[in-house]
Amino acid sequence: MMEHRAENYECVKQYSVLRGYLEHFNQYSRNNEIPGLLSFFFILGQAAVPYVRIPVGGSNLDPRVSMFWIQDTRTGKSAAYQVIEQVLNEANMRSEDYNSGNDAALVGTLVPDPDSEDRRNPDMIVRPGLLAGRKGLNFDEGSVVLKTGHHNENTTLFLQSALNAAGTGRNILTKHMARDTFSVKSEVSLWITTYPPKGIKEHVLDKGIFQRVLTYWRHWTLDMKRTINHELAEAVHNKPEFEVPFDDVVDFFKETQKRLKRRVQELADIPPMEWDDMREDDQEAVVMSLMHRMFTVDESYIPALMSAIDEYYSIVDPLGPDKQGICSSFIMGLQNYTNVLAHHMAMVEGVWIVTGDHIDMAREILFDLYGNLIQWLESEINIGAGNAEKKRMQGLWRKAFNQCEVFDFDDTRGQGWAKKKDVQSTFGRLANYASRGTINAKFNKFAEPMFQDTREGVGIYVRLRAEHRKGTEA
Repeated sequence: MMEHRAENYECVKQYSVLRGYLEHFNQYSRNNEIPGLLSFFFILGQAAVPYVRIPVGGSNLDPRVSMFWIQDTRTGKSAAYQVIEQVLNEANMRSEDYNSGNDAALVGTLVPDPDSEDRRNPDMIVRPGLLAGRKGLNFDEGSVVLKTGHHNENTTLFLQSALNAAGTGRNILTKHMARDTFSVKSEVSLWITTYPPKGIKEHVLDKGIFQRVLTYWRHWTLDMKRTINHELAEAVHNKPEFEVPFDDVVDFFKETQKRLKRRVQELADIPPMEWDDMREDDQEAVVMSLMHRMFTVDESYIPALMSAIDEYYSIVDPLGPDKQGICSSFIMGLQNYTNVLAHHMAMVEGVWIVTGDHIDMAREILFDLYGNLIQWLESEINIGAGNAEKKRMQGLWRKAFNQCEVFDFDDTRGQGWAKKKDVQSTFGRLANYASRGTINAKFNKFAEPMFQDTREGVGIYVRLRAEHRKGTEA
């Protein structure tokens, strides 16, 4: 089970700027260390996207990181973007908010050229929308992505296209209008937050955008909320002290941009002034031509990546066939993010050779994220829900009970009791459920009405009720 703590990850232990950033993030959004860690890479991806492409076969990845954060209201999601936006702005990167709007707001529209000489039939120019260009884009109420309807489906498709890798041409958004057609290039990183609305788990499985973002879900208990309330009460008129000053964190992102730009110019043998005068498309062509030289990998990289992929598959191996296909669909995105975050680790370290150690740092974060997501989906989603699912589940609970050793009590409780933990363990094996939380949830939902229970010492015993003993599977 995910600890939801960042301090034990190797990259946090090794890199002081990451620890320093998390200190500042925690002053805005407490007990949200995993989103804080991911937000560092969200910012770093924006710093690197003009200069870094990661070759994969005949295509490439880019270094952007996008996030979909699902959590209860009033738990620090909105406050978190305050520090993200501040770092972006002070490091000379752009940030904008999206609340609602039509296609024109997202992609752009055609408007009359104010300099056109023909006022009656003016030339039209593009007024770019929020998805155009390079920026961090904050969706403070991400449930808009999940709503049905033609407009919202278009929004989701535009967001998916915006997250296609830069340099492939697939991140070009095209809009067809009555008078003309225009296109914009998107290099945005998406920071999407939402409370858990009804039906969100089905959306996570159905909508393609979730294959392109890192999805983080967490439920906050009442005790967690109370603890944060107490911490905030103690913070009133209490000035915090930091290991790493905020300006040093900002300087890291400024210097990273300069260092990446300088390496591109040196590898391409292009003087700084000439580079600045180049068209954006020409700069893109140079960056694409250098992607095999900008960073290189050592001999430990591929074996570590293979091992990471196998670890991701180990999470879905215990699931039933119906869920394996659905849940494994996230693994390709995880593999891509493993490559991306490994290159991020090299950038933080200030080296141009990406190693297996960098892969391992990325893998331990992503393994926990994926396990957390699958545990949530596995425990909550009813695949094939309804009466058929209820019948199947109750059949498995009967079968599990009948495979367990039974005990008799020499009092009024009588015969035919089995240890509850044995029944649950057997059910988990039969149904291919790995986590204890999932098995408990399935017991509460399907099996509790089927069984009587009793205690003997510290042990709990269960017995099928009479009306559930028929149709028993041996």
